[in-house]
Amino acid sequence: MAHSFRNAVLWLLAAEACYAVMRVSTRASAAASELPWAEIAAFRFLVGALVPLTFALVQRAPLRVTDSRNAWLRSMFGTGGALSLFYALGTQALSVGDATTLYSTTPLWVALLSGPMLGEKVSAIVVVAVAAGFAGVATLLHSGFTQVGPTGLIVLAGALSYALAIFRLRRLSSRESSEAIGLHMSLTAGGVMLLIALPSLRPIPREAWLPLLASALAGGFGQAIIGRAYAREAASKLAAFSYAGVVFTYLLEVALFARVPATHQVLGALIVVGAGVLVSVHAALRARKVS
Repeated sequence: MAHSFRNAVLWLLAAEACYAVMRVSTRASAAASELPWAEIAAFRFLVGALVPLTFALVQRAPLRVTDSRNAWLRSMFGTGGALSLFYALGTQALSVGDATTLYSTTPLWVALLSGPMLGEKVSAIVVVAVAAGFAGVATLLHSGFTQVGPTGLIVLAGALSYALAIFRLRRLSSRESSEAIGLHMSLTAGGVMLLIALPSLRPIPREAWLPLLASALAGGFGQAIIGRAYAREAASKLAAFSYAGVVFTYLLEVALFARVPATHQVLGALIVVGAGVLVSVHAALRARKVS
């Protein structure tokens, strides 16, 4: 049991490292060229779709989804989340780490919506943690809200959209292969992003190819291997470890862009991560009592 849990954590950390590379590579793509953010996002998802496709062919996993209604709802809500994140990454209003932190409020939205959507009782601990998490968001955005406020609110809306995708993913994961779910999401998001990008589509300059490929492949691998983590352990027991992605992203941003976060950014991120970990640990303890 301990060996399985350790392997699951390692797979999850590997996936979060891939996502961190995807985020900073996306920002590098935008910085190295004048490509519109939607074109960068379309490239990431359409090229990244080759990863779950390859995994499925090698493992002979099914690629057809049988629950089409929930698959489409999961993909469309997931695409809404991706739209907000890639919009933020394609601009300079938010740092990559700040965008990641705001997007990491997804577990807080999930906890908050579990009552009305799943009929679960939302405990006082969860309510306090969610309130603290959004206080962390206010701290993160406080000093420059007039500049980053609209983008920050868009990312928060994207986190809410992704939370709605997670509710659908819970229903799909027990009956569909992770490769089929990942491919459906990648093609849906890639198609929507491409339609948005069409009016301003531009040739990809030579200097943008490397970060674009890094973003696509890292995101594709992250999407593929995160399923291996959740196949080995319950999501409630692993959710707290997903916040390592925030740390990885800030570290990569400092290393690649020499952009050191300010005090209010560090404080806000710590509050959001702390609240998310508290919600995750509380959910894990509840799951253990039920089982």
